[in-house]
Amino acid sequence: MEASRLIVRPARASDSETIFRFVAGLIDDHLPGQTPWTSAEQIRADGFGPDPLFEAFLAERAASPVGFVSFFRGYAGWRGKPMGIVHALYVLPEERRTGAAQALMGAVARTAVERGWVRVELFVEERRPAIRFYEAIGMRDLHHRHMRLEGEALERLAQGAP
Repeated sequence: MEASRLIVRPARASDSETIFRFVAGLIDDHLPGQTPWTSAEQIRADGFGPDPLFEAFLAERAASPVGFVSFFRGYAGWRGKPMGIVHALYVLPEERRTGAAQALMGAVARTAVERGWVRVELFVEERRPAIRFYEAIGMRDLHHRHMRLEGEALERLAQGAP
């Protein structure tokens, strides 16, 4: 596969089904057999409605989608500057190690630079092979723990209970 034939472009609402398939592939990579918790319709509403919650780029080779990256703007409070947060990066297994992931992250990096974002961050599970890729493109492992509050614990805290 020739890397020069790879095209990266901003995703459109009409790409929602493709993005959903890639999200399902990402979920299957991490939790084999798990059904996605979202839908193409939800992705369309959340990413391409009047108040988009994320942006995305699609990578295509020979007019066929081979991967995507989704990201959103955040805030680097200590620096007082906007930043980018990558939510998901997925490349079809047969397209891995062809430059598609680097091209997708490059598109996010260009967006960050154009918009004056101070950095781009993402969360990756420990011991995932993707860590080597992220380090190879210049990302640093901050050795922070990714913490999550959800479900009953979220409700309990919101209601003031310990």
